[in-house]
Amino acid sequence: MPPGYEQKGAIVVPSDFKPVPANKLLDGLEAAKPQIRRMVKVMADVFTGDYQVKEIELTASFSAEGKFLGFGVGGEASIKITIAPSPKSRNSVR
Repeated sequence: MPPGYEQKGAIVVPSDFKPVPANKLLDGLEAAKPQIRRMVKVMADVFTGDYQVKEIELTASFSAEGKFLGFGVGGEASIKITIAPSPKSRNSVR
């Protein structure tokens, strides 16, 4: 076993591993929605030209209490979000 890790059932996890409760993560994700929307809008506006943005990937990071920390891997929990336009609105991001 590598130092700093321990066996939990069938998986090996860091010794200081603390899962984030789902209800707290849902609250944090709800609070992060406006910032995610703004980030997607800014990215879609920046990447205009002779091409179309087909997908945008963000990783949202959360604390052990479920609080949104920002974008990028870090914190106790990270969620990878892939955003693609719906077939109805291929040329717009809201």
